[in-house]
Amino acid sequence: MLAHTTAHPLHAPRPRRSRPALSVRRSVGLAPFLLLALLLAALALRPAPAAARDPSVLDGLVLAQRGASANLCALTFDDGPGQTTEALLNILRDKGVRGTFFVVGSRVHLYPETLKRLVAEGNEVGNHTFSHSSMRQRAPVEQLSEITRTNEELAKLGIVPRYLRPPYGRYDNATIDAAAAQSMTIALWSVDSRDWRKRDLAAILPRKSYGVLGVRGVFLFHDNHRETVEALPSLIDRLTEAGCTFVTMSEYVETSGPLCLH
Repeated sequence: MLAHTTAHPLHAPRPRRSRPALSVRRSVGLAPFLLLALLLAALALRPAPAAARDPSVLDGLVLAQRGASANLCALTFDDGPGQTTEALLNILRDKGVRGTFFVVGSRVHLYPETLKRLVAEGNEVGNHTFSHSSMRQRAPVEQLSEITRTNEELAKLGIVPRYLRPPYGRYDNATIDAAAAQSMTIALWSVDSRDWRKRDLAAILPRKSYGVLGVRGVFLFHDNHRETVEALPSLIDRLTEAGCTFVTMSEYVETSGPLCLH
């Protein structure tokens, strides 16, 4: 009997697929993933946009760029008026120096005569909000109220502040808008004395402020610390010897100098 040589269709060898067809299919299937990977890589290499600086805010960098040509120094005092403000005014008067006081609105009615004297002797008054709370934690309407209530208290004494210094230097876009609504500018500082730590102020002030070009900047103090009042006479003497020209905040801001950081 002859053997049956015809292969059964189920056992017939399958035709081999050509490699080019396989490569094409794989490349087509991987194409979306490759494009996505290239897109992600491009985004990763793309530099992140720099944070926008609001030109209406006088922060530390902006203030450090001013006053260099004349070694201007603005002594500013926050959180008053208080029991030690009169003693501080005596020192400024005796030294022939004028300062800028960012006052808390809720304290204005407690020291009206102090504020009247402050202005009469050539010092400047700024707004430090009504309750001295962080503005970032307040709703926009509350921020506006903090500013307007302080301005209203000062208006009773004939004082119209030009600058707002938010407590702790903390602010947001709502703060900027609220200040602008009151025709005010946010003004911070460029040299922090950290006098709230109640240490030797002369040792705390940065040595880089005593450079070849002399001293300059907007100095932050607090007039409700007795240690600050006690250290102020010698501190003013040191700054004077270093070539400092004392001005108010407005005078400092209105004087532009070359770019020269601390």
